[in-house]
Amino acid sequence: MSLLVVMAHYDVGRTLRRHTLHTISNYAAAADRVVVVSTSGIREEDVDALPPNVDFVMRPNFGYDFFSYKWGLDLVGDYGAYDRIVISNDSFVGPFVPLSEIVTSDAARENDLMGMTWSENHGGHAQSFFVTVSGQAARSAAFQNFWRDMTPVSDRMQVILRYEVGMTTVLADGGFNAGAYFRASRSEQELAKARFRHQYTIRLKPGAEGAVHGINPTWGDDRFRRYNPAIVLADRLLLDARLPLLKFDTLRFDPAGLDAARLLAEAERTYPHEMASVREFLRDTRASYPFRPGEHNVLRDPAELASSGLGYCMDGEFATRVSRGE
Repeated sequence: MSLLVVMAHYDVGRTLRRHTLHTISNYAAAADRVVVVSTSGIREEDVDALPPNVDFVMRPNFGYDFFSYKWGLDLVGDYGAYDRIVISNDSFVGPFVPLSEIVTSDAARENDLMGMTWSENHGGHAQSFFVTVSGQAARSAAFQNFWRDMTPVSDRMQVILRYEVGMTTVLADGGFNAGAYFRASRSEQELAKARFRHQYTIRLKPGAEGAVHGINPTWGDDRFRRYNPAIVLADRLLLDARLPLLKFDTLRFDPAGLDAARLLAEAERTYPHEMASVREFLRDTRASYPFRPGEHNVLRDPAELASSGLGYCMDGEFATRVSRGE
């Protein structure tokens, strides 16, 4: 199977981090060609460290990651000649499994567009930090017109609606299947909804002098199915790497208030090689990634979280493994 990878890159310190090199090397081991499109650049000696089948190119910093994806695909030209394409950014550490396992998985065979995760938000879509596309879909007019007609957008929410959600919509309307690599079990779906509900009890309402959003009694189950699995089920990395990556924003901001510090420590213990530079990276770049408006949480007592069983690595699946001595 011929494989192309296009990766969006940005580093505030213009450095090729150890975990980023690990990701690129994972991609290069499986792919015929890897194109890394950077809006920051890296040091010349870092470029020399890249595998030989990696093209590292720079572009001006506008248009978010989707315009880096477009830049890379335009550079390749006949990307439809490949049997499969992977498109990803560098907003996570991982994958913690070989890329070859992901692109040859049952989920990849079943879906022309496969995200690492699937969100039910905005009508349902493959989350665009990591997607893979079949060659058949890549050769379609729907997919090629989507990229050809793309224009840079500077508003984050518009990027999500127009391009992240839009890519799924365009391919689904074209008759292609879409899904995700990570598939939560029924019990995990219930856990995810409970964790998402918990987020509303700790998320501060902007301008409300310390008041939290709370849960509207009129909200039905559909509201809580719109969770972000990369956040609320991030600890599934530690269950046989079923969700084989960790988003940096989950570790930086702990969006659902599930004890990201514990998650980071457990990931370091389980994957010391892959996680070796992550804590340093989070510390060094913290000032460059402030909280976005409306994304502040109330600080809660860790003991309260532990007693609820909702925190990272605290649910029944982990308790069962601990009891088995795993």
